[in-house]
Amino acid sequence: MQVIAGPIGSFACTVALAPYLRVKFDATYGLAVCGPEDVGLGTLQKRHIVSGLGSSGQAAVVLNNAEGTRLMVAAGAFTVRDMLYGAEGGKVDDVPNNNPVGIALQSATADGDQVEVLPISRADVQDALPGIHIVDDFVGDYPAAQTALTASRWSKVETNGLGVISQDVANGVLKFSADAVAEAATATLFMENGPVDIDQNPIVTFILAIFDKGDDVSVDFDWGLASDDHATDFESIACFAAFHLDGNTLDLDVHSDDGTNDTAPTDTLVNLVDDEWREFKIDCTDTSDVKFFTRLLGTNAWTQLLSTTTFDISNYTGTLTPIVMVEKTSNNSTFDLRLDRVELEAERLVA
Repeated sequence: MQVIAGPIGSFACTVALAPYLRVKFDATYGLAVCGPEDVGLGTLQKRHIVSGLGSSGQAAVVLNNAEGTRLMVAAGAFTVRDMLYGAEGGKVDDVPNNNPVGIALQSATADGDQVEVLPISRADVQDALPGIHIVDDFVGDYPAAQTALTASRWSKVETNGLGVISQDVANGVLKFSADAVAEAATATLFMENGPVDIDQNPIVTFILAIFDKGDDVSVDFDWGLASDDHATDFESIACFAAFHLDGNTLDLDVHSDDGTNDTAPTDTLVNLVDDEWREFKIDCTDTSDVKFFTRLLGTNAWTQLLSTTTFDISNYTGTLTPIVMVEKTSNNSTFDLRLDRVELEAERLVA
């Protein structure tokens, strides 16, 4: 049942939709089902039919600010009183993400079950379960010669002056670059003074771009979450889940390792573009199935990468740090990666 006390909107819609799904505006059809982290307009009050008996050009939507309970569609099994979050296809599930939806008033046993939900706002969840939210746009003094940032959670490693991190780009953009000298070079930035525990369900987002991919496979680019840094080899770090590029190609890979489960760099079939800014997200709310996403900067929809490949770091126990590392062996290739922003979200552990 639904107990609704509040506004129900009527919206033009030209596509058939099943009942009780979470929906959002769509430029083509009027309405479309929400993705996992889309807040949307609300939930469909009933099935929407666009042809034949019962068809209509308007769909009834129980708006998000309506009071009471409402029916929603489960994406999988969960138990009464579980916190529910947005899921694919306008559904809900108990898998945590950045979009808390409500509390289950009924259990679900399978994908497609219709259950009654008590909606809860993001503000309500934040007040009840304060989390950790760290954002750095790297605005301010960041001298290239400094090896440990004073009064900062970040540390950086630069090798022989050949791999350098500097703020010689406007608006708080860090430049990871190397000279054309045939020696090993590493430029690494990591949050040595503020890691989060893997059990805190961390989610990290980067805004970065590749301005010079190098001209040799001796160059490696990596950005993601890791248990530590490494002097010369990112893949020797004990635990990581990261995006990856080989030098001289813009084919985007992802990989992970926890000491037991090792998934080698796997082609996502996404090809980056020189000088093009993108957002990259790694969701570790399920450490046995880490999820990778990307989208062009300024667009709304995230694309999940390699959704049928399992990236498992659940064997690791300890802390993780956001990290960006560019390395080359003894080769004269240059490289240029630019980092604009890092955002880290995690649950707060209470002893």
